[in-house]
Amino acid sequence: MSHAGTSLDQALNNRRRQQEEVVNVDEPMTQLVVFSLAGQRFALPGENVTEILGGDQSVYLVPGMPASVEGVINLRGEIESVITLYSLLQLTFPDTDLPGPAPPGSVAAGMILMAQTEGMRSGLRIEQLEDVCDVPKSVLKPPPAALPSHLRPYVTGLWEQEQTQQAVAVLNLNALFRDYRQGLG
Repeated sequence: MSHAGTSLDQALNNRRRQQEEVVNVDEPMTQLVVFSLAGQRFALPGENVTEILGGDQSVYLVPGMPASVEGVINLRGEIESVITLYSLLQLTFPDTDLPGPAPPGSVAAGMILMAQTEGMRSGLRIEQLEDVCDVPKSVLKPPPAALPSHLRPYVTGLWEQEQTQQAVAVLNLNALFRDYRQGLG
């Protein structure tokens, strides 16, 4: 039997439409700046990235600095260091087996992310900027137990991008800067 002229098909279609309606929930979001380094994908929280500089930015070598320091840049009158993350994250360059600073003219001579946290500001050399996106905090998973021990202090979570099915390691900038400063002393 139907109620007030509504057929069974119409009632089922109405029910399906109600189930398909998207519920707008204010889920906490976080912005991620996704980049590639040594063939792997990493991200920094957007709140830590203040600026993205192109690969044409001149970097000046400072003699006697550790391998994690590529050099310095003049950013609108402010002298800022540029850090390479290869040695801290124990990554190797594409087409080489060597950790350390990028060889001149290499693929690693890409963009610079200006990053800031806890009173420290520095440029971070990346190979390629992949994306800047807002993601629900609920999709960030804790680092797996199988994560290499040298990455554990720096990775706060993993995000699997649905469209690429690739995992992105979210980095802790405080830990990176802390260990960078310890390596300078």
